[in-house]
Amino acid sequence: MYHLSVILGHSMNTLINKLTDMDLNIVATFLLAIMLWPRVTSGVLTSVDPPTDLQVIDPGHLGPLHIHWKAPLSLTSKMLCVVRYKLSYCNIDSTNCKRVITRQLKHTDVFNLNKGIIVKIQTIVKEHCTNGSELHSDWIEKVFWPSLEGHVDSKVKNLQCIVYNMEFMDCLWENGTNAPHDINYRLHYWHHKLDQVMECKNYIKSQGHNVGCHFYKDSLIEFSDFNICINGTSGTGPVRPAYYVLQLQDLVKPAAPYKINVTASKNGTIYLQWEPPAGKIKSHCLEYEIRFSRKDSDWESKVLLEETTFTFLNVTVKTKFCVRLRATVNMYCADNSFWSDWSPTQCLQDYPAEEENAIIKLNLLGELILLTALASITLVLLVSILGCWIRWKRSFAKRKFNMLLTEETKSIKERNCLDC
Repeated sequence: MYHLSVILGHSMNTLINKLTDMDLNIVATFLLAIMLWPRVTSGVLTSVDPPTDLQVIDPGHLGPLHIHWKAPLSLTSKMLCVVRYKLSYCNIDSTNCKRVITRQLKHTDVFNLNKGIIVKIQTIVKEHCTNGSELHSDWIEKVFWPSLEGHVDSKVKNLQCIVYNMEFMDCLWENGTNAPHDINYRLHYWHHKLDQVMECKNYIKSQGHNVGCHFYKDSLIEFSDFNICINGTSGTGPVRPAYYVLQLQDLVKPAAPYKINVTASKNGTIYLQWEPPAGKIKSHCLEYEIRFSRKDSDWESKVLLEETTFTFLNVTVKTKFCVRLRATVNMYCADNSFWSDWSPTQCLQDYPAEEENAIIKLNLLGELILLTALASITLVLLVSILGCWIRWKRSFAKRKFNMLLTEETKSIKERNCLDC
């Protein structure tokens, strides 16, 4: 052992002299590893204990929960061990649990507080402590129950929130199936930019009862959890709270497109152009649906991404052409969205001036040709009739003349016979 220490000391002095330009922290770490090597090699783990003191803490933010735990006491002296923790958590009746692996001693996530929550955790150790293998401890678990006072059918149902053109949001709800008649609901909300939970400032009322909440633009936040709790009061007893976690960018209903311009060319092409809805929604986040019809046919549809122009080719001349548009947030900016209302329907029935004049000239020319043809046919018929009449007259006069001549000849012969 003495010779080994002498050799190690000599080796360390030589190494330090050669590495004088290296960072002192790296050198210190290397020396610490050499000093602890006998201790590490002599203490290879074959099992590992689970974490201790697992806690689930509700900060009162209507969804987020803090999960805390402590490292196993048996690992406090294992300085070179790579220790991680595997978390598994979900609602009690769910089979789709979320799993997280971390080196930290805490974790925060947003939960569905309408039901109980089960949290499990285990220790994972590998590298030097385990001679390269990976050890897993047993699971420990904790069940967290939110405050669920009141009958389940007293809580609100069918909550629907719509963010109108990113300018304001309206949330509406219906009374619970068996809610007391005197119930009055209250909405509270929180997101990460708020220091504390806030109550709705602008309730929407019906017959004196709160049936919704109106949020102004300064209360809205995108791409972050928007946590809502709706509870209430009643003289008959407690009301079951209802919790919701919203992503507001997925609830946007844009305004309808406007400044729609429809023009036609003399070759049967129709050009459509419009402006994106005004407001905070960026133009590259929009897609459009165009509906159009020719004459009395059914509506046809085209969906366009970002473009604000479209061309219809080979439209039949003098055909009534109608079009309308609506908009929604595309899949690149949100997972879901509402379609806007339809724009007013615009119909195109007139030709461009040049085409109209050309058609008028062609129609006049056609009418003139038709009249000329009719006049020619009429003249030919009249001439033919007149020629027939003249021939008939001549034939009749000739026959009459011949008859008179015959009678005169007979009369002369008879006089001659008498004279004889």
